[in-house]
Amino acid sequence: MIEEAKKRNAAKQIEYRICGIEEYEYPENMWDCVVSNLALHYIEDIAGIFQKVHRTLKPNGVFIFNMEHPVFTAGVGQDWVYTEAGTPRYWPVDNYFITGERNTRFLGCDVIKQHHTLTQILMGLLNNGFEIEAVQEAEPPDEMMGIPGMKDELRRPMMLLVKAAARAGGKVPGKQEQ
Repeated sequence: MIEEAKKRNAAKQIEYRICGIEEYEYPENMWDCVVSNLALHYIEDIAGIFQKVHRTLKPNGVFIFNMEHPVFTAGVGQDWVYTEAGTPRYWPVDNYFITGERNTRFLGCDVIKQHHTLTQILMGLLNNGFEIEAVQEAEPPDEMMGIPGMKDELRRPMMLLVKAAARAGGKVPGKQEQ
């Protein structure tokens, strides 16, 4: 993916890096915007990442992310319960308030994800100096409803999208006053 990104976006001001979210150094007051795409549901200490992102943003910088929705990650096996005919009957949710590791199958592979409640996510942002500007539970557009299985995507949220701004002058644990 990095090689493809370099082919498509070879501007000199772009620097590509490969590292884990937890290992990135998060230079202080460096970025106007941080984007995370489908990664935070793999992070155990999500509040710690929020704190690091806040530190690396300039005042009033924006953090935009999407992640698997807590209803999705709390799903038992992250799959529908099916009728005998093989059609989705319902999406089971269990142990919603028990956060942490979830083992599932994704694209034929065993995957470990981290389940966080909606409270952990949103309050994690607020408690780490962010002001929430937008929250959306993504749903497929009307023009996709003809795709097999797409109507079932309206039965439970799969994705959570959030836009948050670093509060100017907001007190954040571990962040020095500017």
